[in-house]
Amino acid sequence: MEQNEEIEMQVWEYIDGICTEAERERIAGLIANDELWSSKYNELVALNEEIASNLEMEQPSMRFTKNVMEMVADVKIAPAAKQYINYGIIKGIAAFFIITITGFLGYALLNEKWGSAGTTYNFNALNLNKLQLPSLFNSGVFNLIIALNIILALVFADMILRRKKASAV
Repeated sequence: MEQNEEIEMQVWEYIDGICTEAERERIAGLIANDELWSSKYNELVALNEEIASNLEMEQPSMRFTKNVMEMVADVKIAPAAKQYINYGIIKGIAAFFIITITGFLGYALLNEKWGSAGTTYNFNALNLNKLQLPSLFNSGVFNLIIALNIILALVFADMILRRKKASAV
């Protein structure tokens, strides 16, 4: 029985043309000389021709496309933006920037030396050497803003790591 299956597999490879050239010559010789191989070859060629002649592509029913489209129409598709946009985070970021800009403007306006109404500024005479950057970077307001940024960055990193951990579980 096992020999019969082996012969059948080799003859199918011969018919399909997927065997090597040496195997092809060997199987052709066996088909020409051996009665068992010849009968198996004739049987499989007849089966192959019958399958090829009677095989038709099945056509879907007339309402197949309409049925599929009706099923798709019944499914509610969620808007994509609502899945991944958290409006609380967006409002928090906007509030942070508004508070930061307001703080900088308030600091600038409070430290401005207000002169008379007729004072004009000569921007060509602006001397950057008079600008005292070390005193600005050592101020308490600047340090507070840096501390808030660091805290917000740590909170953001914590949120990302928690999401990754939750999605991995």
